[in-house]
Amino acid sequence: MSRFKEARDKGVRYLMQHIHEDGSFGDPALGVTEYYKVPAALLVAGESAAASRLLSWIREHGLAPDGDFGPRPANEMDSYYYIYHNAWVIKAAQRMGQFDLSQRGMEFIMDFWDPESGGFYSSPTEREMDTKQDLWVVAGAGWCAIYTGMLDVAEGVGEWMRRMMQAQPNYPEEMYTVYSRSTGLITEVLDGDDFRYVLTRDESRDQSFFHPGIAAGFLTRLYKATGEPEWLSLAREYMRFADHVGDYHFSLLRAGKLGWAASIMHTLTGEQQYRDMAIRVGDNLIETQTDEGFWETQLGNGVPGNDATAELVVWLDEVYQAVGEG
Repeated sequence: MSRFKEARDKGVRYLMQHIHEDGSFGDPALGVTEYYKVPAALLVAGESAAASRLLSWIREHGLAPDGDFGPRPANEMDSYYYIYHNAWVIKAAQRMGQFDLSQRGMEFIMDFWDPESGGFYSSPTEREMDTKQDLWVVAGAGWCAIYTGMLDVAEGVGEWMRRMMQAQPNYPEEMYTVYSRSTGLITEVLDGDDFRYVLTRDESRDQSFFHPGIAAGFLTRLYKATGEPEWLSLAREYMRFADHVGDYHFSLLRAGKLGWAASIMHTLTGEQQYRDMAIRVGDNLIETQTDEGFWETQLGNGVPGNDATAELVVWLDEVYQAVGEG
């Protein structure tokens, strides 16, 4: 058996232990922040019946009249990544054919779309010239546009990502990841939040190493949907950041999205560098998985991270699809 498939299935067995009789997952008080990645993880690991029950629970208990998903913990009501949670539910629902959830969910996140820039606003309420737009949030919304057939919106996201890349002042030494219409690419770290605003080769701190992966992953899907080679070329450019970092970045669980993107890139191009990258990420994920099947909220603290576990199940499945036994 493929070690990637084995780790994927080990992770989903852990998740299955936390599905309740009514179809809900984990701690319902945590709402969407607890369940949002789980339907996708159950689906890719062959637990489609459990995924369907969870989506039915979301329909009954988590779908708001405006298409938002909840409930939301109080500390998440104004988060800049608000719609990222929604994106995971929309994609899984669309893949499961539960179109009422995916279409109504898409209608909600389209309220965040900025047709002028092609991106999506990060704020739940602000729609101003200086309202920020974050790369990983925009990419998540862009996934949904592809899955729900809104290719004009998805190509707008692709153009937004092209402008972000063209504006980088010191790439690939640094990657800035936040934009506003008033400023363009924001190259000043605001509020001391370097995690949000910039990714560097510095290995002394935790960083948002998911950014090149989520951008390239979206762009490869856009290439598949449109057949336009420019999107595959832009995906290569975002992946180039990973050629310039060391083992520390690859050891982060945040590297999972890079493994996803590398898997698709290898499938599309057949190039060995992407296969090697996918395997490198997959093996690091296996190494950090606990015997019980979950990944920890922080390596070594023993606390199960349901969010991380569900996501890494999905990325291990992508690696398995691309490289088999490795």
